[in-house]
Amino acid sequence: MYMKLIYKIGLGIVLLTGIVSCRKFLDVKPIDSLSGNDFWKTQEDALHAISGAYSLLLAKFTQAPMYNVGDFRPGNWNWFAKVNLMTIADNDLNNPDINLQDNASAILDWSVFYQSIAECNLAIDRIPGIDDPGFSEGDKRALVAEARFIRDFTYFYMVRLYSDVPLQLDPYDTSPKPRVDMLTVLDTCLADLETAKNDLPVSYTDPTNRAVRATQGAALTLMANIYMWKAGFDKANQKAYWQKAADLAKQVMDLGAYRLVPYTKETFPDIFKGRSEEGIFELSLDINYGEQFHGLIAQWVLHEPIIHSNGAVYGGYGSEITAKREFLDQLYPSGIPDDRFTLWFDDPYSTKNPQSAMFLKFSAVSNPSTRDYDANFILFRYAGLILLRAEALADLGDNGPAIELLNMIRQRANTPPYVGGGGPALQDAIFLEREKELMGEGDRWYTLIRTGRITDQKWCETHLTQQEMQEKAWTWPIATASIQDNPLVSQNPYWAK
Repeated sequence: MYMKLIYKIGLGIVLLTGIVSCRKFLDVKPIDSLSGNDFWKTQEDALHAISGAYSLLLAKFTQAPMYNVGDFRPGNWNWFAKVNLMTIADNDLNNPDINLQDNASAILDWSVFYQSIAECNLAIDRIPGIDDPGFSEGDKRALVAEARFIRDFTYFYMVRLYSDVPLQLDPYDTSPKPRVDMLTVLDTCLADLETAKNDLPVSYTDPTNRAVRATQGAALTLMANIYMWKAGFDKANQKAYWQKAADLAKQVMDLGAYRLVPYTKETFPDIFKGRSEEGIFELSLDINYGEQFHGLIAQWVLHEPIIHSNGAVYGGYGSEITAKREFLDQLYPSGIPDDRFTLWFDDPYSTKNPQSAMFLKFSAVSNPSTRDYDANFILFRYAGLILLRAEALADLGDNGPAIELLNMIRQRANTPPYVGGGGPALQDAIFLEREKELMGEGDRWYTLIRTGRITDQKWCETHLTQQEMQEKAWTWPIATASIQDNPLVSQNPYWAK
């Protein structure tokens, strides 16, 4: 794709895209242009630009079921008639069946990601020069840092989808760019975040901005996740990366800005609707601002009376997909109590009919008739950060603190503490805890990749061979249009066959 096209679309798309709802921050009128003479004059203009970058990122997430493909690609679900999701789980991503429903093939197209990046690039360049007496230098730095965070998060997400990607940082360079090694892209993001993190606030005074705007905690969490991803691919330096990740995660914990919210029948739906004290970074959806989405996991794992249907699946009392029993048994062995199993699953083994099981974790239904939802896209959550630190420490052999962190998560779930030793047993226990805790949050495929478990059938039903890993079968194909538009871009080897 030519960067000129990316840049132009990046300037114009915000005019057509709904602004992400963060109440006062993003509840603003659409702008006429980001490049006209009347723009980049005031603090409000800068806020419009940042809100546009968030809006574009949200637009990408609402194009397709991209958020939950991390849950689906490893398999371990009964797909029944959901042929498109079965195609994803079979890693048959060039099969036209992928687009039978839910617009899943839109994931192949990275153009909207680059539109958000273009918005960020322009904001980073133009905000410092705004001459507005009411716009302090500190506020300018904070918004520039926010733009850097959005850009770096976007590149991190793209790397996990496509591996190497073109790196565009200059808002005025319109030349085509080749794909850059993903580790180089991530190093660029880390340097960017190091510059930005201290200019971000720890929190916002307006509670409606909780988790849906960049903070120090979000930047540090992103950095920790980047280092853990790098550790999975750069074995020569993985110990240094594990240490970096552990240290960054501790910095997040030391901020005192987050806590594990108790899991009860009353509280857990609010946690996964978003903006809880556990949220670190989320993309906001709110029906009160006209925002809802049809393609979240809840669409396929709930049924009557929570959501309505035409009655085709067991009179409306069947979910379209259900978790396989052997997978649930691996996560929740019989006889071991766990509040997550009790609270998040209804009839988990489908005893009422073959599809009667429900996964209740995400059940913020805004319209039961249209099966739409306004739960936030939860991208970083405190429990995941704690487990990431536990994993890094266990990888380093620092077993005592790793076990303590693991048991923080287990204690909240009222499941027995881990009492074993270190090494593979502890690493597996942390991995399984992550699988339980983050189920439905789009994390699983990426954790399997970076930990190397993706080649082990014990952990991944849709496991890959080492050869397939080298050919980048773990990625998504790049859209044909992107390759045709940019002669410097080539397809990932596995998908070029």
